[in-house]
Amino acid sequence: MEKIHYLIPLFLILTFFGPGYQTISIFVWIWFPLSVYYCRTVSIRWFIPFYFTNSFGTALAFLGTLNTNDSNWLPEYFLLSVALGFGMNILSCISLVCDRFAQNVFKGWPRYIFMGNNEMIQFTSFAGLGGLNFILSWGGTIGAYIIKSWMSSNFDKDHDTIPYQLILESVNDVSSISRNDNNVPMLGNEVEIMENNEVNSTQQNRKFRNIKIIKLVNPVMIYFIVIFWVIVYGSFRYSTTYIPFYQQNIESYAAHSLVKVGCVIGANNNYETKYYVNRTEELARNGTKFILWSEAAAIVTNTAEYNELEKGIKTISQMYKTYIGFTYGDVSSSNRKIYNKLTVMSPNGDILINYAKSNLVPFVEDEVTAGPKILQTNVTSDFGTIGGAICFDYNFPSFISQASKDNVDFMIQPSDTWVSPNAGYHFRTNTIRSIENGFTLFRCSHYGFSGAWGPYGQTYVAVETVDDLIVSFQIPLHKRVKTIYGVFGESWAWICLAFSILFCIIIIALILSPNHIKRSIKKLFP
Repeated sequence: MEKIHYLIPLFLILTFFGPGYQTISIFVWIWFPLSVYYCRTVSIRWFIPFYFTNSFGTALAFLGTLNTNDSNWLPEYFLLSVALGFGMNILSCISLVCDRFAQNVFKGWPRYIFMGNNEMIQFTSFAGLGGLNFILSWGGTIGAYIIKSWMSSNFDKDHDTIPYQLILESVNDVSSISRNDNNVPMLGNEVEIMENNEVNSTQQNRKFRNIKIIKLVNPVMIYFIVIFWVIVYGSFRYSTTYIPFYQQNIESYAAHSLVKVGCVIGANNNYETKYYVNRTEELARNGTKFILWSEAAAIVTNTAEYNELEKGIKTISQMYKTYIGFTYGDVSSSNRKIYNKLTVMSPNGDILINYAKSNLVPFVEDEVTAGPKILQTNVTSDFGTIGGAICFDYNFPSFISQASKDNVDFMIQPSDTWVSPNAGYHFRTNTIRSIENGFTLFRCSHYGFSGAWGPYGQTYVAVETVDDLIVSFQIPLHKRVKTIYGVFGESWAWICLAFSILFCIIIIALILSPNHIKRSIKKLFP
């Protein structure tokens, strides 16, 4: 067996600690280039063990997705994780097979990219979360290109490279010059030596002129130029808008006042509306100006129960001049349909938002009826334009991007993660929506992370909230920040899809084209 196949057990480790609930970010970076390099190097039949190894590692990474009582290894939960792992890796293997197919025409020409820090994350305000995925994926092919060049330089006897070929790609072999020098005859005649030296010097100059050492149009250089501008964009955006650019005193950009917000976190097996109304009053009494319940904290079974709940909330909101977002499972309809509801009441007792969750979690909410996929918003005097969506809704960028169209300043998110491994994974991706659309996000989660994040993704508060508690904190309020993503939405993803289809068509056309056209293409893409 070739030594390159020793990478197979390494892929198991990289996927186990890569995409799932125990992510080590550097492992993700390593997996992409190694996977692309491996799949470009081995025969197609080795894709099968590659697929099974990555699938099993992914299954272990996401083990516990539906775990509620440390039941990871129960057959139904384990098999679900295995199905998830094998399903996800079908997509990755398809992309790697396409990449392998593309190498028949475009040798070593990259199409994908990697993820970064706060400055990199600002790129989501331009291209959305899909833009970061694009950068991460492109980094895989760049890493594979560097690995291949390094391997060829150090272990391939038939291929010589100059030291800087990885960045500054040359087209001629400079080592041949030094080999030719050894064949120069040693003549005794001084005139002949001088003439020989002149000839040698002319030949060397001609060869060096043919060596294009600074050839900037190569995969690695293009990649680093793009990364450079992405980081410049993120740094400039973060350092000149959220924090003024040059020698500005903190008083010029700090919030002049803070507002107190609070969460009422649901209790397991306690869905009594009166209990949560009382907990809400505790927060209101302490001067909390916006109170939000975690997802589906209470259950309403009939109209009388709902009227009693609404009356209690209205009394508190008017008495303490506070906004209250209360959540409940609504089974009061005559047709016995179940809705996952969020209702927001103003200090005047008016209902500002009355929303039924429209993006339901598969398998978990099979019995729940989805509401209209319309983001409800309203204008307030204290928080600007507010909007609300529930938990899994934030996994759908096209739905949340309605906040940009409605100029939402303050978004609320009641949530119930239901499993602890998923809690950190879920809230990190959800908070990126605040950067994409430029709003402040206020989140209250049962078995998850509650807190607030600003329009540049800056964390005001992030705290683990598990079961049956109330928590409050003070945050600054900022007006919505306009973003490029807010205008163009998922256009970046659609452009990438269009180019991918066009690229596949070009590849097929070139494979079927005459040989002289293929030779011309290979000169352009060596």
